[in-house]
Amino acid sequence: MHAVRRDGVAAAGRAPGLTDLKFAELGSFLAARRAEVTPQQVGLPNTGPRRLPGLRREEVAMLAGIGASWYTWIEQGRAKNVSPNILTAIADVLGLNQTQRQYMMRLAGYAAPFPRLPPEDNRELSSDVVNGFLPNPAYVLDCYWDISVANSAAERLLGIDGQWTNYLDLLFNHPLAADRFPRWEQEAASAVAHFRAESAEMLGDPLLDALIARLRDESATFAKLWDRYDVDDESPGIQVLNHPDLGEVSLTRLSLDVTSRSGLKLVLLRPRTAGTEDRINRWAVDTG
Repeated sequence: MHAVRRDGVAAAGRAPGLTDLKFAELGSFLAARRAEVTPQQVGLPNTGPRRLPGLRREEVAMLAGIGASWYTWIEQGRAKNVSPNILTAIADVLGLNQTQRQYMMRLAGYAAPFPRLPPEDNRELSSDVVNGFLPNPAYVLDCYWDISVANSAAERLLGIDGQWTNYLDLLFNHPLAADRFPRWEQEAASAVAHFRAESAEMLGDPLLDALIARLRDESATFAKLWDRYDVDDESPGIQVLNHPDLGEVSLTRLSLDVTSRSGLKLVLLRPRTAGTEDRINRWAVDTG
């Protein structure tokens, strides 16, 4: 068996396969969750300050009823035949929620993968859908969160133009991001956790790797959030946006998969109150 380093590269020098990358991701994910659990939370005595935060590997192994060496292998991405029962025991020790458990099981091959086939060319149909939602904002994301189609309200409200056509770019690199997203810190953390959960089946994809590498280089905040290995499978139900002409608006955000094959996601933003709806209607007429 070839050992896999924490960066997912096979020790023998061969290019890592998808299985290698998934188990390396699983190990890093569990290590990040382990660092968040204190000994007191799992009933262990307080032995004073620790060099590193969280539980030690041997403590997780003891509480999960497995060998310390076997747990170490899991975190190193080397335990390719780890059973669902062992993973469940580890999840119980670490207090993982349902979304985190599903992500863990999917990486280990025990849950149905999300379909990640090449996006179909649905731009004409998508344009009809998002334009039919006017005057309210609507747009379509592909599996890399590139904004493939957006109506005029979404373009103006989010600042989408020829340069800013990726949602993560808009969020982390647009100079007006903090103004456009009044709840920017919450929005940024949620987006990264959601994107990580969605991209689990795309590990090793060169376009995904390039996108993450670029965002890490360009945004220290993105890099910090990405290294937290947080996952979330639900986008925020409420989104607050701000525009210099419209002001601050609170919108209900609905995200829908377009088809099981395309990797496209339709995002609809609807005013939460009649007053906000009136403002958007007037704004659409004035700027349309």
